[in-house]
Amino acid sequence: MLHELFEHQAEASPNQIALVCGDERMTYGELERRANQLARFLRSRGVRRGDCVGLWLPRTIEAYVALLGILKAGAAYVPLDPEYPAERVSFILSDCQARALVTTSELAKQIGGFCGRLLALDERQKEIGARSSDRLSRTDTIAAPEDRCYVIYTSGTTGKPKGVEIEHRSACHLVRAEGKLFQVQPRDRVYQGFSLAFDASVEEVWLAFFAGATLVVGTKEMVRSG
Repeated sequence: MLHELFEHQAEASPNQIALVCGDERMTYGELERRANQLARFLRSRGVRRGDCVGLWLPRTIEAYVALLGILKAGAAYVPLDPEYPAERVSFILSDCQARALVTTSELAKQIGGFCGRLLALDERQKEIGARSSDRLSRTDTIAAPEDRCYVIYTSGTTGKPKGVEIEHRSACHLVRAEGKLFQVQPRDRVYQGFSLAFDASVEEVWLAFFAGATLVVGTKEMVRSG
């Protein structure tokens, strides 16, 4: 399972810095605990194995907590760029029959007619923080390697956007092969520049987590810097 690649490093090096986003830092151990709490919260809101969960968040540490939390809950994440117009977000959520949308209260105001669970993280922090940080097992989620781990939609420039489903086993194969090719080490820093809604982000995020390296999130200020 894709998230288990991260969990292996969280066990091996809990104090290693996993994420750098502007002035914020988070270790593998901290990220593991936060993601576990979110996974349990999502399960309490009806998210189950095979469900699609929309991920519509700015480029902050919370986006990576949510990405991991969705996978740990047994669901597949559907990344949505914060710059997407509400119409596109609504279409994608409807098309993939998303069980829930993880977002912010500000972005949530733009969505109308969504039939799933609308979960604004900034409003749910207390509830999520009250959950156990113990990890859910495969026995808990009944998840399997042939389950889809994410659905990324095409640009839709030649028609309606189409969702491309990727299974855990396929993503893991890519990440392990990439790890052998690039030989990234725990002491390394991996730049995360692509939008999570673009498939190239998979190579950046999971290459770092597989190697136990530090993922450096490309904020708007960093991207625009000369």
